[in-house]
Amino acid sequence: MTKQPPATYNWCMRGALVAVTLLLALGLGGAYAAGAFGGSTPRNSTPGPSRPPSPQTDLRLAKSVPCRGSYYSHPVGPKVFSRFHAVTAVICVEGSRTYPGQGQWEVISRKVAVSGIPNWQRYFEQLNDPNFPPKNAVCTANYVGIFVPVFIDRQGYALVPRTPLDRCGHPLGLAPGEKRIRVRWHTVRVRRIRQTISAPAVAANCPMRWGNVVAEGEPKLRPDESFFTPTPHTARACIYRAPADHIALGYFVRGKRLGPAQTQRLLGALTGSPTSRRCAKQRTFAMILAKGSNLGASVELGGCWRVAPGFRGRKPDTADASAVRAILGVH
Repeated sequence: MTKQPPATYNWCMRGALVAVTLLLALGLGGAYAAGAFGGSTPRNSTPGPSRPPSPQTDLRLAKSVPCRGSYYSHPVGPKVFSRFHAVTAVICVEGSRTYPGQGQWEVISRKVAVSGIPNWQRYFEQLNDPNFPPKNAVCTANYVGIFVPVFIDRQGYALVPRTPLDRCGHPLGLAPGEKRIRVRWHTVRVRRIRQTISAPAVAANCPMRWGNVVAEGEPKLRPDESFFTPTPHTARACIYRAPADHIALGYFVRGKRLGPAQTQRLLGALTGSPTSRRCAKQRTFAMILAKGSNLGASVELGGCWRVAPGFRGRKPDTADASAVRAILGVH
């Protein structure tokens, strides 16, 4: 393999790592991410047969190995890790899942590697590279973190390696000669942490919170803009109510999907002339949203029935209250 110039090599190899080994821009420093799971004190282990263990063996070996916590607080360097012969690994990953009829939840998934470990181990066997980028080059401000699993050998011993870093503290790319790493994971457990979007909001495709833009007076349209670009064929209405002590932010109450006829009628009901009378801010409002449109419309459900965004330099338009009531089913 022809050795590439440092800059080209690092860029290409890091790109491959992003695609295959869960290298993520997490807003974390490389050193922090490397120690996120910690490591146990390593024990001498002997190489097992070249034939990899079965997935059932991987799951058995990893069953009692914690994937996070204070027990793993001392990640090992490449000298120690290169003498370790990992056959599987375990990792816990935070994410979100939507459950039918139960909404969206923040979850932690416990995953066990059932293939691809040797190549991944070679990545962590690399030494830090204090000469890249060159000393006359400026380190970039972006922070990159990498998921570091708990590696396990055939005897069930476990440890966590340090992430190899460059001069700027960023994770290195793949080791020389490595083109890609394929790790196949088996999810053994998913634990729910908290609900982030309720089932009705998921069904209506509505966010759980929305700013009360009519009450706050932002954002505004230019005179040649419309609420939706392009005009939608169908839309959805998400109804929110803000607490009395914080009228700027509304919380999801219910949602409704609108058919073509309802959408056309509702959009036509949002273009009344601005009112000249003084209007009290309303706590309940609806956001009219549509797929593929870069703007939406917010309408007060009460008071002056003002609509935002309004045109710059003029007061917000008003909605046809009777039409909005009939379409959205509000009083």
